[in-house]
Amino acid sequence: MAGDGDSQRILNLGSTFKGMRVHSLLGEGAMGAAYLVSHPVLRVPLVVKLLKGATDQNPFFEAHLAARVRSPFVVEVLDAGVDDGQAYVMQRYVDGVDLGELVESVGVLGWPIPVGFLGRLMASAARGLHAVHQAGVVHRDIKPGNLFLCGDGTCCVGDFGIAVDRGEADSREDGVYSGTPLCMAPEQWRGESVDRRTDVYALGTTAHWMATGHPPFEGAAMQLVYAHLEKPYSRPSGTDPEASYFYAVVERCLRKLPQDRYPNAEALARALDTISTPLPGYQRFGDEYRLGQLEVSLHQGSITDHPADVMVSAANWRMVMKVGVSAAIKRAGGASIEQEAMEHSPAAMGDVIWTQAGELEASWVAHAVAALDGAICLQRATLRTLLGAEARRARSVVFPALGTGVGEVPMNLAATLTLEALATFAALRPRYVRRVSFVLFDQEALASWQDVLDAMS
Repeated sequence: MAGDGDSQRILNLGSTFKGMRVHSLLGEGAMGAAYLVSHPVLRVPLVVKLLKGATDQNPFFEAHLAARVRSPFVVEVLDAGVDDGQAYVMQRYVDGVDLGELVESVGVLGWPIPVGFLGRLMASAARGLHAVHQAGVVHRDIKPGNLFLCGDGTCCVGDFGIAVDRGEADSREDGVYSGTPLCMAPEQWRGESVDRRTDVYALGTTAHWMATGHPPFEGAAMQLVYAHLEKPYSRPSGTDPEASYFYAVVERCLRKLPQDRYPNAEALARALDTISTPLPGYQRFGDEYRLGQLEVSLHQGSITDHPADVMVSAANWRMVMKVGVSAAIKRAGGASIEQEAMEHSPAAMGDVIWTQAGELEASWVAHAVAALDGAICLQRATLRTLLGAEARRARSVVFPALGTGVGEVPMNLAATLTLEALATFAALRPRYVRRVSFVLFDQEALASWQDVLDAMS
């Protein structure tokens, strides 16, 4: 039974929890499992965490601390309680990818994240942390997997699983160290009290990790402990002035004594503002648009009439291609596309499944599960599609208006979310993708996308 010991309810795809429709499992760990759900009235996506352990063990401490914080750079907690013996926490869904996934994707691509974009990303994370600290909370577990790249190119702090009140901020609980070893500050290893500067250290390790693809200190257990306690941080050599400044900021974050680091995360954010760059803007040239190094175009008609290296299909979690864009792609490319895609069913919301393109004038089909019943994962699906296209060295990608069919996302909203995510991708300065096209079904949809693009230009 839920709520007895370490038991935990399991939510099935398509079931409901407190009136919310369950779409997919987002992840699970020692503390419980997280699900993507949608609100039946508001028609927005939310995350529900089902917590392990009996309800008399205060499973809501994480929610209580996170609920104190008000910041656009922190994942907001919306509700918590017990339902039929099962403790749960409900929070805002971040439509994007966590930084762990981003650094892994960029590592596959073989090129670094631009320093100006990193400055923007880490500055927003630092401001989120500052809001956490101002609410009297120490996070204690800042790392790439607990920070989230939003579709608009900013960053959110999430997962307060081992956060503590500043008045009770010890490094150890019952003799056990709390934190992620690759990112833990020296005072955590020593079992000393922790404060906001402990999180500044962890954000410094994350910044280095994002810039280089690996944490600043690595090794077996005792080697790692020694490195964090004694080994000075070594900046990468041969960098340009902007990168040198970035690593100087990281070096101050990673000083062994807390008093030698930035005194607070807002001071760190201001230091990073110096090298932060905004997302590239859209520029119109006749019927075409430029976005950094990308050419962007809008068309009316059938997506299958627009050849590209990657053709994007508006997919469902079953990977059945029976209606709308997916049906058109199946008709033009052959049943083998659907057969290959269905091997990956069921897919989670926000997933992108890659298949061969059959008889289409394309090399790949990216099946993007972007929206259903208010669970809008457009920016996550768009970013994953574009990063996947770059990994395949594709030069051109053609999208439909994802989410606007069965997903029932309003056309202007779909355009806004997709084009924001495209600008975030462009800020990463892709080396292969050069042309992104959007094919809209009718003149009304085309006009909506043109309105949104012109407003962003």
